[in-house]
Amino acid sequence: MGGRRAVQQTCMALLKRLLHGIEAGIVGGVAMLGMLAAASMWHRQAWWEIPNLLGSTFYHSRAFYSGPGRATLAGGALQLTMSGAVGAIFGVICGNVRSRHRLILLGTLVGVGWFFLANALVWPRINPMVPFYWPEPAAVLSHVLFGACLGYAGTAPGISSATSGPSDAVES
Repeated sequence: MGGRRAVQQTCMALLKRLLHGIEAGIVGGVAMLGMLAAASMWHRQAWWEIPNLLGSTFYHSRAFYSGPGRATLAGGALQLTMSGAVGAIFGVICGNVRSRHRLILLGTLVGVGWFFLANALVWPRINPMVPFYWPEPAAVLSHVLFGACLGYAGTAPGISSATSGPSDAVES
């Protein structure tokens, strides 16, 4: 019986880390969309420019000539789905790190790494226009913000390792 209970506790801890990661990824994705919208308005462009760029994955060139609408929603949904998936992976891998500062640093590195990985491997396969039309400085900064959100929201404050997972938690 003791072995089964240990497996259940480990699975529950893994599930908690996964869900915290998804939550952090969604928060980071919303922050990214907000920052990219603000950067678009700063450059006197429409706020829906980047969500429509992402929405062109589904609506192709129609997304570039339309205002806020289905393509905008599709682009925002794609962004939140991808950031939630990255957050889930981050939560599973780094969910045992208890130092908030270390989590924010790791999250920021993951955010920047995701920017370069997505531009090199993901976007050329699903929508090659994104790396060409992305506003480069704002895109990098929004990924830094995304990573910081991953680290900041990755674990709930005040949760001890005894309640959140196995005892192999990293302490600082």
